[in-house]
Order: sequence, then structure tokens, then C-alpha cells
Amino acid sequence: MRLSSLTMVLCGVLAPLPALAQGDPKAAEEDAPVQMQNTSAGGAAAAPAKPAPAQTAQKPAVPDVQTPQGPPPSFGNSSPVVTGSGGNAGNKAEGFDFHGYFRAPMRIGIGARDNPLPDQSPTTLHAPVVPDDQYLNWQYTGHQARDWAELYFSYSKGWAKATAGILAFNFTDAAWKENLAQFGIAQGWVTLTPELPWQNVRLEAKVGSFWGRYGMAGRYDAGYYDTFLFGRTHTLGETLRMEIDVADWTLWGEQGFGVRRPNPSIYNDARFTLVNHLHAGVSWKKTVDLSLHHFYTWAQEEDRPGSALTNVPNGNMSVIGADVRVDANMYGYLYAGFSHISAENARVVGPAVEVIHANGGGEFALGITSNYLDGPTRQSNGNGAVNTLLAQYELSIANILTNMKTPGQRYWGEGPDLKIAAFTMVNFISSDDPDMDGVRKLKYGFDLNGRIKSWLGLGMRFDRLQPNSRIPEQSFAILSPRIVFRSDWLAHEEIALQYSRYFFNQRECGNTAEPLLCTQPPAAPTLPDGFGATTTNQDPGNRGAPATRPDLNVIRLQASIWW
Repeated sequence: MRLSSLTMVLCGVLAPLPALAQGDPKAAEEDAPVQMQNTSAGGAAAAPAKPAPAQTAQKPAVPDVQTPQGPPPSFGNSSPVVTGSGGNAGNKAEGFDFHGYFRAPMRIGIGARDNPLPDQSPTTLHAPVVPDDQYLNWQYTGHQARDWAELYFSYSKGWAKATAGILAFNFTDAAWKENLAQFGIAQGWVTLTPELPWQNVRLEAKVGSFWGRYGMAGRYDAGYYDTFLFGRTHTLGETLRMEIDVADWTLWGEQGFGVRRPNPSIYNDARFTLVNHLHAGVSWKKTVDLSLHHFYTWAQEEDRPGSALTNVPNGNMSVIGADVRVDANMYGYLYAGFSHISAENARVVGPAVEVIHANGGGEFALGITSNYLDGPTRQSNGNGAVNTLLAQYELSIANILTNMKTPGQRYWGEGPDLKIAAFTMVNFISSDDPDMDGVRKLKYGFDLNGRIKSWLGLGMRFDRLQPNSRIPEQSFAILSPRIVFRSDWLAHEEIALQYSRYFFNQRECGNTAEPLLCTQPPAAPTLPDGFGATTTNQDPGNRGAPATRPDLNVIRLQASIWW
């Protein structure tokens, strides 16, 4: 019943579009075609994570098996989408294309020994032990994003295009071969953009395994927090999108459906999951965009033999909301959005949709349940709601000066500039777990990016995070100045040297009887050596993190490029 109602809504949005196209042929001739929104590419590494214990069954007294890699985030705050998919293909010639992106960060955490031996230095060096480098956790910031690579190969003929994506993290030559990090051929889909009899109408269909991305705060990516306000799909399925230009306006509607198979581990509560999603929006002069979004994911699979969680009801999770983005030229770029997530027995809902730093409802300890609804005693059973506000504002000083000199013109990056950005996200939680019911999460920050020469830039980013409004001891901040090198003003590559200083309200819990009154590791620590990783929450025989307290200082040298 719910699905049929949603389908009727979509039909109501899409059905009038051809009639509108016929009614304004002049507008079709005067207006340039608008590129269709890309919802298929981008990516950056998430950190390995571990399962949370089942909530209704006892586990055997052995270490948990390692869980699969979480879905990768979009690839940074300044790189455009690398796999295009817009507009009618027309009579495009047959051919091949290749796009990609990678980032390769060298990261060094600086620690200290409390009681060094005579042949030991008081200073220690190790992989960073920090609270914000697990991508599928609310505390993620991007200051310490890990290595990631993606390669997209495509073949086009006429208005059909086939794309395959190879994705991976944890570069093996500089680390070790981690099978779960090598995704291999992770995506494959066909895009159809048929020619239509109306020049101002565009239709796009996708079928296969691909990302649909909705609620991105950046101009071209997921913004400084590298997350999705409404969701990014991780399914096999389809999407259908239609756009129409009417004078200065562009109207669009989109529908999608897909399925996600769960990881078969007996410690994973998630089950076979389905998702239906609807979207609609309007754009004015490519300056103001307003859109509405709705996701509904659900699981109704039988109990599997060996599952630690049995005889549980069907689960579902829905996301609904709206966002607006304004490109005001000299006055800057603004994104603002609101989403409401409602969860019902969501711990069995798989990671068909990744939303606000969470992977589905209950995928190990990576979903909405562990990241938002559960407190330390895990009493929510996946029931609750999360209301989220996300905003980002960017301003270019060079663009202001360009407009003052020649009104209406834009600065396109060829010259010195100072870019200022501010961003924030706040979450209001309702939960069946009294420890989390009424809790507010808040994080905010700013970034300064100065381009001095064609080859040299200076920048600085600051973030403040308050994970739990009831426990101020868990809050912390990060300040990261950086030097950036490029080969030209508009170069695709970037070499960045960064230093990060962490400021903790309470770095360590001095009283072991109060383990919550200090900075907390992610619900699913980054294994094998991230903050919170131990020998008991990963594969038998693996060593844990080199330190139990988070680092104060981290050095990072990163190379990145897109093409």
C-alpha cells in the first residue's frame, strides 16, 4: 500500500512534464539544456569496522570476526564528480572513457610513553589514534581521511552507456593485503538517455549497481562533513529521472528501487533489504534549487540458521526532508537542508541507504541504531527518530572582486583567492533507549583556503564536536593548518602537508567507574589499530591500537588527483 501510494505520487510529478514541454516550444529553443544531476560517482575510504554484540542472544566466548568495509564516502571537498551522466546522448559516436580519483595520505600520530625505559624514547610514532577517522560514525570530520582509489571505465554507443567501477582502500604495498579492503569490480550499470521529440525534455534511466546520492552539501560533492542528508544508495536496482525546462525554470522528478544483500556473518543483525525512493525538485536559472526527498527501506526476511538474532519483527527505516541550494555568485554559495529519519525495529534493516554517517539501520555497529539510537546498554531495539539540520556556506573573495569590477562575471580559479567556508550539522534524537532519548549532537567548523601562487596555497580548518549534549566531557575540537602545492591554478592534482592539533574536554577517563566521562571511540572502531580497537573486538591474533588515549598531534602528507 505504501509503495503504490509513493508510485502514484511520482506519476503525478512526471505525467504533466511532456504536456508542459509541448506547451512552450519557444522556451525549449531559447534555453540551453541543463545537465542531469549525477548520482553515480565519487568515493573515499571508510575505515574497517567491527560488529556490535547481538542484543538478544549470547555470543560464543571468542573474538568477533572482522566485518566488511563500510561504504566509501564521496571523495573530498574540492574535487568535482568524476563520472558524468547527463543530458541526452543524441547521436554520440561509439567510444570508451576512463575517469578516476585517488588520495594517498601518509599519516603519523605522535604519542608519548608515561614511563619510558632507558632504551626507549618518550615520544612514540604510530598510525593516528583519533576519534574522527571512522567514516561511518557521527564523529567523522575528514581531517584524517584514509587512502582511497576508484577507477571508472565506460563504453558508449548512441544513447546507451555502460560503466564499471573498481574501488579499493588500504594500499597494499604500503600496508598489508586486506581482502575486505579490495572491493574489485564493485559497481556496474547501464545508463540510457534516449532522444525525445522535445528539446527541453530529458529522460535518464539507470539499471545495475550504482550510487544514487541525495542531500550533498557541497557544490559538486558531499561537503566538508562528507555525508548525505537524505541518503546514498548501495543497491542493485534502477532509477528513472525526467527533467523539463520551462522558461527560466527546470522541473524534475526521480524514482528508484533496489535491493541489498546482507553480510552473512552470524554477528550481523541486518537482513535482505529493499528500498524505494522518490525525489522531486525545481531549479530557477541554475541559481536556486529546491528539492524534496523520501526513502523507505524495509526488511522482512526469514530467520537464517545460525543467526544470533531470531524471532524479531520486520524492520523499516524512512527518510523524508527537503533542501535548498543557492548559488548567488558574488554573495557566495549556500546549502541548507532538513531530514527526518524514523526507525522501527531498524536493527534488521541492511545498508541499502547510507545517511548522516550511518550505514543502514543495524549493519553491525555502523547503522542508525548504534550511531544514534543506542546508549551504552543498547536498549532502543532500533526504535526511534533523528531530526537533522545540515548547512554549508562558501564565499570567494576573488569572486567578489571580479563582480565589483565586472558585474555578473565569475572568478573561475585562474588567480589568487581566499575562500571562506562555514558548516554545521545538528541532530535531535528520540529513542526508546532512555540514555539517548532527547540527546542533541552538534558539530560546526570553518575552513580558510588561500591560493597565493599558481603552485602554492595556504589553508586552515577548525572543527568543534559535541557528540552528547548531556556529557560535555565527550566534546573535542581540531585545528589543522596546511600547505598546498599544485602544478597550476586549475590543476587536478594536489599535494597537501597538514598538521592537526586535537583539543579534548577530557582526553582520558580518570575514573574507570565512569567510562563515559571522556572522549569516546566510535561505536565501530577502525580496525585493526584505530582508536578503541583492542584484541577482543577483531580477528583472533590481531593486535589492537598502540595507545588507549587519543593523540594530540597528527602529521599528514597527502597526494590526490582526479581525472
